[in-house]
Amino acid sequence: SSKKRKADDAEHSAKRQKQLTAKKKQSSSSSFEASINSFITRLGRDHLYHLGLDSSMPLQDWFGDVKVVAMGGSADRMASIAKQVSSYIGVKDTLPIGCDLHPIGKTERFSLYKVGPVICVNHGMGQPSMSILLHELAKLLWHAKARDFVWIRIGTSGGIGLEPGTIVVTGEALNPKLEAAHESTILGKSVKHATSMCAELSAELVELSGSDITAVVGKTVSCDDFYEEQGRLDGFLCDYDANARLAFLNRCYDHGVRNIEMECCAFSAFCHRANIRCAVMCATLLDRLQGDQVTSSSEQLKQYAQNAITILLRYIKRVHERNKALNDS
Repeated sequence: SSKKRKADDAEHSAKRQKQLTAKKKQSSSSSFEASINSFITRLGRDHLYHLGLDSSMPLQDWFGDVKVVAMGGSADRMASIAKQVSSYIGVKDTLPIGCDLHPIGKTERFSLYKVGPVICVNHGMGQPSMSILLHELAKLLWHAKARDFVWIRIGTSGGIGLEPGTIVVTGEALNPKLEAAHESTILGKSVKHATSMCAELSAELVELSGSDITAVVGKTVSCDDFYEEQGRLDGFLCDYDANARLAFLNRCYDHGVRNIEMECCAFSAFCHRANIRCAVMCATLLDRLQGDQVTSSSEQLKQYAQNAITILLRYIKRVHERNKALNDS
């Protein structure tokens, strides 16, 4: 019958889509595995110094099942997110009575939590601090033989032409020159690495914002300074005037930029080189076209940040349920 043919076609289509998705993920995983610096493969023991871990530990047992890595600047915020993830996916209910989440390894620089298939870790403020974490975190997951995972950076930022509280999911990461590249100095020479975000992952995050949270896709500028490089007038030193500041911000807006922060460029360039699917979403705390000072109340700022966290939790729950269904099938 026609109903049976439609049902068969739908089942075949679903199986085909599942095979294509698995093939795509397998290809991505293989690319990550092959992207590691060959010197690391010849080390007897790889010390992940700033994390307080090394490759002689049972990293595959501890981290081999990781599917989502969530990172942000503040250690306190990531500890809070880890606890929310624990409750959201039901891990909290499996902890022995009287036990709570604790960071793994050293905590002088970074605080790393493992909640089911999720890592929550802080990267500090700015691209130099974050780059240390990115290298050691990637090596950690490589040693753990973790595959088919995504990295999501979550944070706060200054919006451009947006209402405070809007979540910007980065479509393209730009440096302060409005180039889609992260520039660094390696062995005394200036080197540029292209930035790239996972469009599929970014679109899914926007979709998960639902009707209760305002989220948009826009370009993000990353700076290595909070004040002058971002065109602020309220730093101790300032060698430009208000007209020059506004001209820069308007040029950013006309170029499609919707927020400015301090990590996205290095993050996306690293993930692009390492073949890691990644996304960045930041709450905007103010509209920089209207001023430089953050004037919202502490309650408002907390809600702005929570909006981004809520989207993250919805994504983690979807991934958790998706993987559970696959394991049960």
